Amino acid sequence: MSDYRAERRADRAADAELKLKAKIETERLRAEERRKDAEAEDKRRRSQDAADAKERAAKRAAARARRSALVAKAASEAATLFVFSVMGAALVASYSSQLGYFRDHGANTLEATLGAFAIEAATWAFTALAARAERDHRPTGALRAGAFTLAAFAGVLNFLHWGGVLGVAFGVLAPLAAILWDRRTHPSTRTREDRKRDGAAKRRTRDRESAHKAVASIARSLVLADYDGALTESEAWRRAWRIEHGTDVLGMTPALRARSVDSGRRFRDAGEDGDGFSPEALAVDALLSDLFPEGESDGSQRPSGGPAKKRGPLGGIGLSRPGRTARKDDVEPLAGADLDAARKLYDAAPARFSTPAVAKLLGRSNQYAKRIRDAVKDERESH
Repeated sequence: MSDYRAERRADRAADAELKLKAKIETERLRAEERRKDAEAEDKRRRSQDAADAKERAAKRAAARARRSALVAKAASEAATLFVFSVMGAALVASYSSQLGYFRDHGANTLEATLGAFAIEAATWAFTALAARAERDHRPTGALRAGAFTLAAFAGVLNFLHWGGVLGVAFGVLAPLAAILWDRRTHPSTRTREDRKRDGAAKRRTRDRESAHKAVASIARSLVLADYDGALTESEAWRRAWRIEHGTDVLGMTPALRARSVDSGRRFRDAGEDGDGFSPEALAVDALLSDLFPEGESDGSQRPSGGPAKKRGPLGGIGLSRPGRTARKDDVEPLAGADLDAARKLYDAAPARFSTPAVAKLLGRSNQYAKRIRDAVKDERESH
């Protein structure tokens, strides 16, 4: 019996322990769930706060952008605002001045009102029509002239009515408003460089026509005679030049052509065809003078010891006409001294080693110098 009771007590104790453990586990799970819920709520709150902050930042950025756009628009349209201010002041001043002027000269209130209103309305009607014509790419000259004329007339009436300093101020105000509005609606797209270029072109055309009056007269006749207007001024000028001077080369005339031919003939008669005095020839002269200083001031010394000769640029190439060189230059043996001098020239300046350079060095003909050059080049390139 005592054993049974002990077992019962043990069972009750075990059940109580199990229930306690179950309760503890249940409380732990509930606490874990509450913790997770709290973390989720905190995370949701932080996400919502970040979204709200982002939205507020976006709203502030949008507001700043709107303010910046408004400021930029106001800055860009500042000129327009000032123009409108001048126009409003001019309209009020002109209307009141003309109304008073007409009354002072016997018009009743209705007549004075209609007169002043008609002048101001016509002035700004011309101005608005000119602006519309500008947008539609139609001529605006007549409309702008009408606006300026009426504005000037209104300014005169303003001055006559008030007189003195106030009359001058109101007299200037009316045409000034018209001018400012015209500049706003007809902005110039031409830069200072464009105007300078156009002015230079006009001066060039004027100078050209003044220097060639006969050609200019023929060119104008050709342009006027062109029925379809397809002939350009440049083509007309070329045709006129050909008609007047007989050549398509602009600037060339029979007198200049004759002068050129005569100069060429006189240059050839002087015994020089001009090739020896090219910049390249002068450079070779300087190089040879540095490498091989002459023993005589007239440059008559020859390395081969032959008869002295007076040499010009590049050894006299070009000073003799074809056919005058002795045939022996093509067949005579090459002198050792000439070969040695040419070798020195080649070693000193291979890039400048040419027939003209060798001819100048040796004071011999072009044919002989070419043989020397070929011999030295073959000798050096074969090594």
